[in-house]
Amino acid sequence: MWGHSAYGKVINNLATRLKENHTIAHLPMSLAFRSGEFNMKGVLLLGAGNSPFGEDVIVNHYHTFKADMVITVKEPWVFSTIQNEAINFVPMAIIDHSPVSPVITSRLTTAFKVIAISRFGQRELKQKDIDSTYIPHGVPPVYRPLDKREECIKIFHGNPDEFRVGVVAMNRSRKMLGRMVRGFKLFVEQNPDVKTHMMLWSDLTPTRRTEEAPDIQDWGIHLIPEIMELELSHVIHWPDPKLIRRGIPEWAGEDYVAGWDMVKLYNSFDVLLHCTGGEGAGLPFTEAQACGVPVIGTNYAGGPEHIGAGLTVDADDYIIMNTPGTRYALPNIDGIAKALTKMYNTDREKLKRRAVKFASRFAWDTVVERYMNPFLEECETELYPKVTKTGVTKW
Repeated sequence: MWGHSAYGKVINNLATRLKENHTIAHLPMSLAFRSGEFNMKGVLLLGAGNSPFGEDVIVNHYHTFKADMVITVKEPWVFSTIQNEAINFVPMAIIDHSPVSPVITSRLTTAFKVIAISRFGQRELKQKDIDSTYIPHGVPPVYRPLDKREECIKIFHGNPDEFRVGVVAMNRSRKMLGRMVRGFKLFVEQNPDVKTHMMLWSDLTPTRRTEEAPDIQDWGIHLIPEIMELELSHVIHWPDPKLIRRGIPEWAGEDYVAGWDMVKLYNSFDVLLHCTGGEGAGLPFTEAQACGVPVIGTNYAGGPEHIGAGLTVDADDYIIMNTPGTRYALPNIDGIAKALTKMYNTDREKLKRRAVKFASRFAWDTVVERYMNPFLEECETELYPKVTKTGVTKW
C-alpha cells in the first residue's frame, strides 16, 4: 500500500487492522521518511524516496518485496509515472467533484483494480465506464464520546456555557474557510442573544505552494484580515500555526490539562462545521460523529453520505480553481447560518446518540471485515486462481 502524509492515519490504522486480521504478512507503505525500512506494529514500512509520491522507488520496492499489487492512498491525478509501469496498480480514486476530471480517469485505464472511497465516487467513475470496488475510509475506536466535556473545552481555552462551533480543515482554497467564517458571522448577527465561539482549527496564514502537486495550485488563504474586517476576533479562536503544522496526536491519554489531542478537540465542540468545496469522503465528518458531535457539510460530492447526524447546506454555484478544471461548490452563506441556528435549537443529546451509532458503520474492524477482506480475496482469486472441476476459487 502506498500513501502519503495527508492519509497517514488512514494507512496506519488500515495496516494495523490488516495485520490483526492476518490478511497479509507484511504491508509496504510510504509515509514521511525518505530511506531505509522499519517495522510499525509488526508492519514493514519502506522508504518513500525523493519524489513527492515515491514514484522513484515504488517499482524497485514492488519487485524487491515481491508484491502482488500496489494500493495508492492519494488522489490519482498526482501521479506522473506509476500508472504506466508494469505493475498491478490499484489506486484509491479519491473524488471530490463532479463531473470527474479526465486528469483522474486518464490515470485509471491501466489499473488492475480501482477502489472508490465513496458511493458518489463510484457513481462518477461508472459514468466514465470505469468499474470500481467501494471501500470506505474508517475511524479507529479511539474516537469516542468522553464524559469530561467541560475539561476538554477548557484545554482549548473555551467556555463550557457557549455554543461551540468547530472547524477542522487544512488552509486550502477548496476548503472554503472564508465562506464558513462569513456563515458564522451571519449566525452571530441573527442570534445576538446566543453565547457562541468558533474554534478554527486551521492555519490562518497562507501556506506556500505545495510541493506535492505543483500543478494543482490549491493555495492557502490569509484569513486574519477577513476575521478582523468582519469584527469576529472576539468570537473566533485559532491555534498557534506551529501547532497546526506540527500536528497533535489522535489521543494523548487521560491528561485534561495539557493533553491536547484530536479526540478531546472534537469532544469540545457542539457541532462540526465542514462546508467545504467538496470532499472525497471527509474524515472529520466520521471522526466528529464517532465522538458524538453532529456535523454540517456541503450538499456536494462524497460528504453527504458521511453525514448521519447533522445537516447539509446547498451550494450557490461552483468555481474552478485548479489546472485539472475540477468544480468546487460554493456553499450558501445564508444556508450555513440557518443550519447553525437549527443545530443550536436541536436536542444535541439525541443527535449525539445518533452520531455515534452512524459512525460505528465506519469502524475499522467493520471496514476491514465487510469491505477490505472480501476485496483482497477477490484479488487473490484473480491473481492466483485455483482451478477445479467446479470452477475457479481461492486457495
